[in-house]
Amino acid sequence: MPRTGVLGQATRIDPAPADHEALDGLRGREDLGDGELVLRTADGTEISLPQSLLRLVVSAASSLAAGRAVMAIPAEVTLTPAEAAELLGLSRPFITRLLERGDIPSELLPGSRHRRIRLEDVLAFQARREQRAEGRRRIADIAATADLPYLSLRIVARVFVDTNVLFPFSVMDLMLALTEDGIHDVMWTDALLDEWERVIVREHRRSPDAAAAITATIRDFFADTRILPESYQPLLAEVDGPDPDDNVHMAAAVAGQVETLITWNEKDFSCDFIRSSTVSVASPDDYLCALFGELPDEVLGVITRIAAGKRRPPMTPRDVVDALANAGVREFAAQVRSRLP
Repeated sequence: MPRTGVLGQATRIDPAPADHEALDGLRGREDLGDGELVLRTADGTEISLPQSLLRLVVSAASSLAAGRAVMAIPAEVTLTPAEAAELLGLSRPFITRLLERGDIPSELLPGSRHRRIRLEDVLAFQARREQRAEGRRRIADIAATADLPYLSLRIVARVFVDTNVLFPFSVMDLMLALTEDGIHDVMWTDALLDEWERVIVREHRRSPDAAAAITATIRDFFADTRILPESYQPLLAEVDGPDPDDNVHMAAAVAGQVETLITWNEKDFSCDFIRSSTVSVASPDDYLCALFGELPDEVLGVITRIAAGKRRPPMTPRDVVDALANAGVREFAAQVRSRLP
């Protein structure tokens, strides 16, 4: 018998414009958790409902007020990869990639190649996705408020960037946005952020408070991908790079199982230590071109989402791509531009 779709049976509630004011009022109340939920029937009878339903209503009101649809699904159910893709708004092939990497836990059915995924694991991935999205939004707000057109965030997903490479904010924003869907993970060290903070203030003469606010946001919202000092410090004696200042970054990249070390000056990271590891070295343009070649639809989706969130100033996807071209990743921008509507 064919499996009946879990999402097809779920109760879906879409936000209604007419309800926005009331929903927003509910979301703004901080005392709802201590209140009481009462159902008044057609004949005027009032029934006090349990606190569990009150928590559900408060949570649903917050999502609906934010413009997101709400679905009622029992937490114990399992999903197929197609259902997980629908729930997360991602493509089926990309969900398969996340399952194979273990980013979302799954189990194979006995004697089958078909996978089942617990709903709570899908929701945990979504919560991590939303946390990173909020962190990126906060960083973007800090950059806009502090008038920081050029920033060097020397961390990207599984990529370390040389100290003397300063990216415009558009590249940093793209790298962080790519973390939200698990296209790649952000790996960082305290030494990396401390150095970035010093460089951005020194080279661009920007507010130390703004730089500190950005690094604090990364530490808060991307805490799960921090590389601990004790994991890479024992490797420092083995690094034989031409620039001693880069040794700590190469050691951290290896210890953190980074896939790609990104730099505009690749020769500074050419050494036996890196060659004997699994870490590859690439320029920002080469890295993004390879990523786009592998996952074009997902990267286009991220750029569209970046544009949709821009308010200061408003931007179209083509504007975002133009900014990336001006930032130096010209081949990547050209490839993306050719795929835009």
